[in-house]
Amino acid sequence: MASHPPLRIGVIGCGGIAQMMHLPLLRKRPDCFHLVALSDISPTLMHDIGALYNVSPPNQFLDYHELVKHEDLDAVLILNGGSHAPQVLAAIEAGKHVLVEKPLCYTLREADEIAAAAQRMGVIVMVAYMKRYDPGYRTAQTLLAGMEDVRYVQINTLHPAEDGYLSHHNILRSNNIPANLVAMQVEANERLLDEAIGPSVSESLRKVYSTVLIGSMVHDINALRGLLGEPDRVLSTEIWPAGDCKPSITTMLAYGDRTRVVFTWTFLEHLRDYFEEIAVMSPANRLRIQFPSPYLCHFPTPVVFQSMEAGAMTEKRITASYNEAFGEEQLAFYDCVTQGRDPLTSVADARRDIAVLQQIFACFRPSGLSGETARGKSVVVNPHM
Repeated sequence: MASHPPLRIGVIGCGGIAQMMHLPLLRKRPDCFHLVALSDISPTLMHDIGALYNVSPPNQFLDYHELVKHEDLDAVLILNGGSHAPQVLAAIEAGKHVLVEKPLCYTLREADEIAAAAQRMGVIVMVAYMKRYDPGYRTAQTLLAGMEDVRYVQINTLHPAEDGYLSHHNILRSNNIPANLVAMQVEANERLLDEAIGPSVSESLRKVYSTVLIGSMVHDINALRGLLGEPDRVLSTEIWPAGDCKPSITTMLAYGDRTRVVFTWTFLEHLRDYFEEIAVMSPANRLRIQFPSPYLCHFPTPVVFQSMEAGAMTEKRITASYNEAFGEEQLAFYDCVTQGRDPLTSVADARRDIAVLQQIFACFRPSGLSGETARGKSVVVNPHM
């Protein structure tokens, strides 16, 4: 049991990931968390979720600015879509600790503003990269520490359509979102995309940045950095087919002169078999981390480790735990707040992910080129850009 009183939590955003993971897992740990307030731009959805979790008016807020002012809150869990910078900054200014889903934001400027505000207000901001708290991933980190001369890392994400992984969750939805709020959100996102990758970028590439790179690949870039540290440069990026709304991406990153990382993310919609693996290879060992679909609760992350023992190739398949990664990150957040610890996945950590992803994008289409690819032109990763 927790050694401190439960954190009084307000949740902003009652959509899919809130319903599938965060809200049920909060309810499983009443010793650590007490859900006090909800906010969503859909009044019907907020009312329905409030009824499920015993959060009644006046603790339901259409405007998140009102929620963060709630005097009975210790922390805010931010789960809405798009850039989360406005909600994070509002919570910080209200003196609340923050656990925020990825992406933290779209631009480096937003990340810098969040970092400065958090330092000034003395609050903790943790980014919800659940893979970094996954028991299988942490087991792999321990095994990797004993590997020498890592030569090659291969990351593959084969992403099917999400419907096959969502239907059993019975997610509540609502269409009664005010049209003016939708328009304002779209306009705000477009301005941020202009700032992040330039105003002349095609609509298809804008979607690549916002939905694929920042929306999905950010998880694996963060997990990669947690294993190997900071990459030195992006050697190449290819996005294909040209102009497709369901693209594939392959990028190659360099760690010094001896290690290369090849990362392919591809949307393969019809086969319901989500596949996500980080494979780390050295002359003596091979280590594979095989993540399940993020929408399947309590599915373990198997780790496969190959080595030579007494002249024979051996393979160990490890199931470290059935503890849910989303739940583990919630408990890590509780410990950070109650013990005054800096989070593993901090604002600075998320900022470095954005810097790497922007360089991956720039390697495909550097600023100044009009629709041309830049195959073969490497880009140095500068986390301070």
